[in-house]
Amino acid sequence: MEIYCSQLGMLIGFSYCMSMNDGLPCRNSIDCWKERLDIVAFLKAKYSDAELKKVFGSLPKTRLDRIMEMIREV
Repeated sequence: MEIYCSQLGMLIGFSYCMSMNDGLPCRNSIDCWKERLDIVAFLKAKYSDAELKKVFGSLPKTRLDRIMEMIREV
C-alpha cells in the first residue's frame, strides 16, 4: 500500500510509515492511514504501550529543535 506523504511530498509505502522514526511509526500515521485501515488496532497489536507513548505521547519537535539537533551532531 502507498499513500501520498504531505511531509515528504511524495508517495511512500506503509512499511516506511511504520519504521521511519528509528524503527517506530511516524507520528502522523494515524491521520494518514485512518481512512484505509484500522490503524489504531494495527499499532496496538504491533507496538508496545511504551513504544506508542514514545511516538504519540509528546509534542512534536519544532523545526528549530530539529535544526539545533543537527548542528549538535556535526
